[in-house]
Amino acid sequence: MKKKKQFEQEPPSIDNISEANLFIRELWQKLREYEDRLMLSSRNSSKSPSSDSPADKAERKKLKRLVVEIRLALNLDIRGTKDH
Repeated sequence: MKKKKQFEQEPPSIDNISEANLFIRELWQKLREYEDRLMLSSRNSSKSPSSDSPADKAERKKLKRLVVEIRLALNLDIRGTKDH
């Protein structure tokens, strides 16, 4: 199978600095849109959890464990301060 070319067209020719600045702004906006899409996960979109990367899943597990540890520590502190 032949690999598809990433860029099929030649880059546009730009005649003056204002056109270049406009082109840069357009490219910058596209870059931001692509970066925003890459940041999507099942936590902040309608994507299914199975579509998350292994790194995202590991980070989520790490955060869950940390939350559990904090809750346990808080419960122990609260129980220790009650006068019964």
